[in-house]
Amino acid sequence: MIKRLLRSRGVGKFRRNKLAMFSLGIIGVFFLGAFWMMAMDALLWIGMKTGAYDLYRVPVMSTFLPKRMLLEVGPPNLSGLGRPWGENGRANNVDFYYTKAKTAVQTIESIPGISPESVQEVLDDASVMERRLIDADYTQISELVDEVSAILGEMDSVRGAMSSAETIEIEVDDVKAAIAAYKNAAESEDSSLLRENIAYAIEDIRYAIDDYQSYSPDSTAFEESIFERLDEFSEAYMDAEGDSPELGDLLRQIRDAAGEAVKEVQGGAMVYVVQAEEVVNRLYPEPTGISGLAFKSRQLLGTDRQGRSILLRTLYSSKIAIQVGVVVGFTAVLFGSILGAAAAFFGGWVDHLVAWLYSTFSSIPQLVLLAVLSFMFLSDALAGFRGLPSLYFAFAMTYWIGPCRVIRGEALKIKELEYVQAATAIGFGRFYILMRHILPNTLHLMFINFSLLFIGAIKGEVILTFLGLGLPLGSGASWGIMISQAKAEVVQGFFWQIGAATFFMFVLVLAFNILSDALQDAFDPKHVN
Repeated sequence: MIKRLLRSRGVGKFRRNKLAMFSLGIIGVFFLGAFWMMAMDALLWIGMKTGAYDLYRVPVMSTFLPKRMLLEVGPPNLSGLGRPWGENGRANNVDFYYTKAKTAVQTIESIPGISPESVQEVLDDASVMERRLIDADYTQISELVDEVSAILGEMDSVRGAMSSAETIEIEVDDVKAAIAAYKNAAESEDSSLLRENIAYAIEDIRYAIDDYQSYSPDSTAFEESIFERLDEFSEAYMDAEGDSPELGDLLRQIRDAAGEAVKEVQGGAMVYVVQAEEVVNRLYPEPTGISGLAFKSRQLLGTDRQGRSILLRTLYSSKIAIQVGVVVGFTAVLFGSILGAAAAFFGGWVDHLVAWLYSTFSSIPQLVLLAVLSFMFLSDALAGFRGLPSLYFAFAMTYWIGPCRVIRGEALKIKELEYVQAATAIGFGRFYILMRHILPNTLHLMFINFSLLFIGAIKGEVILTFLGLGLPLGSGASWGIMISQAKAEVVQGFFWQIGAATFFMFVLVLAFNILSDALQDAFDPKHVN
């Protein structure tokens, strides 16, 4: 049967479709990656059961194991493709490594009489994958940590001064708004309350300037006379019956001084970031060679909020998608095809029963039925089956309807053909004729339905997981989990995680869509010219 299929006209037409062959190549790459990951999962299970080895200790082979998806590979929300980090990104990178080294140092200092072996274990735990603490004496590491701490302290002062200077500009605008509200107020409004608002806004400027000078005591941006005039005007407006002095000149002077203050500290924080980076690079030397390549590859598409590799999680999610697509597609096509062919061939009560089943299931919206079947596994009784088994069951109970109806219609036509009639006349059993003559001649429709259900299962898994009814959050990774976790990141303008998951899913689904169209054109009699 397989040889006959390979020599058929449909296969020849399919091979001549270059776009379909290219799509098949892309699908093949996805499948090879998925099979390799599945093989590593199997080796891990064998090693754990026998105790012969620990696959997590093998660098390359353990890359895509489930627990590896939960490990930090760099600072949180790291941009991918070598995109420039900017001042805040570089500062966060410094703070990430500094915090790990500082925690290690504090842990060692908190344990009196700690052994050298324990010290080394603590320092090893502070490593980030291949990027490890410098191979030096603990005292030298502690000195480097103190050096970074001093630099970061100075950088915080500069940042505080910058923030305070910007706050002064905001407070000046608030005073202008309060004065405008006082001048434009109707006669019925309480003028004393509006005057108090102006006085409090003036005091806020005073506090903001004091805050700035606490961070930058040597600054000469603000003259002493400014403080006296602010106090004077604040008292004047606090008096409901007092004068309303003009503040325009003073506010312009303060705003100009705030601009000068911003210029004094602008770019200063970046100087400290660069200095801290130099010390951190000595504290955590960047790996070179194969180790360096592996370390940078993990960060190729950036990291999520927990510092996990987006690239690794995206590739691992493709394995989950293919598992769901293959198992669901194969199960649904097999179950639906057998039911449909049996209903058509045997007829009678068998046909009525199958028709009633798929009519009943078809009357329920597919997404609602999927959600209901998945929701069953949230109960305590079935909690042990939650995850991939629950998805397999939910999809298989839903997706068999399409193949069943298609194969039933085709089988109704095939059973009236001469070779089936001849087989019946010769005396072959009805089950033999069904399995030997009916089902094999619907094989082209099974292939087409499988490709369609494969796509539907992938998209369904992503939707259910996004809604919290699919894979639980602690089950490694999936595109649905990644998209769900990216909601908070998108609000902050970080699109790497949702972009990576969407792009890989788009490529796989598009390739299967092209393959499905090509299979229909090549094998479906309705599409054959």
